[in-house]
Amino acid sequence: MKKILIVLIAITLYGCKTSGFQPPCTDFQDKGLTSMYFPIEAGNSWTYDVTKIVDGEETREDYKLELCDLDTIYYVQNGERIPFEAYRACRDGKKSMNFYFVKCENGTHLLTVNDWYYKELQSGWVVPNNPKEGEQVENKEGFIWRGQQTIKVPKGEYQVWVLEELRELNKRELKMYKDNRIDGNKTVRTRYYFAEGIGLIKTEQYGAPGELLTTMQMTDFNVKDKRGGKAR
Repeated sequence: MKKILIVLIAITLYGCKTSGFQPPCTDFQDKGLTSMYFPIEAGNSWTYDVTKIVDGEETREDYKLELCDLDTIYYVQNGERIPFEAYRACRDGKKSMNFYFVKCENGTHLLTVNDWYYKELQSGWVVPNNPKEGEQVENKEGFIWRGQQTIKVPKGEYQVWVLEELRELNKRELKMYKDNRIDGNKTVRTRYYFAEGIGLIKTEQYGAPGELLTTMQMTDFNVKDKRGGKAR
């Protein structure tokens, strides 16, 4: 169960790893930068209720994502390892091995790092400050912004931007879901809901044919730099 939760909250940091990935920016000290749909400050946290349905039975677990202090990671350019700092993710108070966040001019960049290879940056993508309906996410195949809507989660009601992912399951996931109907269809659809000034407030993962496998809903949050997204 915990492995599945990590995959979900990694927001979608799921994907093929790349080598030689260049960071979108490294100037985290710029106080003028604003991260609208995933606020980035040390101590920001989000608590979720995660529900997983297997063979008609429901299991539930709480999950807390927190941004730890800045940590030094590296990218490789022309054969040289160049250091820069990003906020490390913590799960239930424990530091993540390879998920980081950095605030840039155009939004929040989510980064994956391989700790086994000296914290070298492997991949990344952006949650933009100004999403556009129908726009594909750079460096994330199968991710498309689907527009805005209003949804309710346990913490309240929010206007959100919806990001949808369509992809085929890999061999490990097919084995993981072997007892579900998803085994007959390799395509899985996941929707991510981002509220302005708050961050990720909900995810839904569907198997085939449209069977709801997992939901994750925000029950609480602590964001120091709110820019809207108030509960109504």
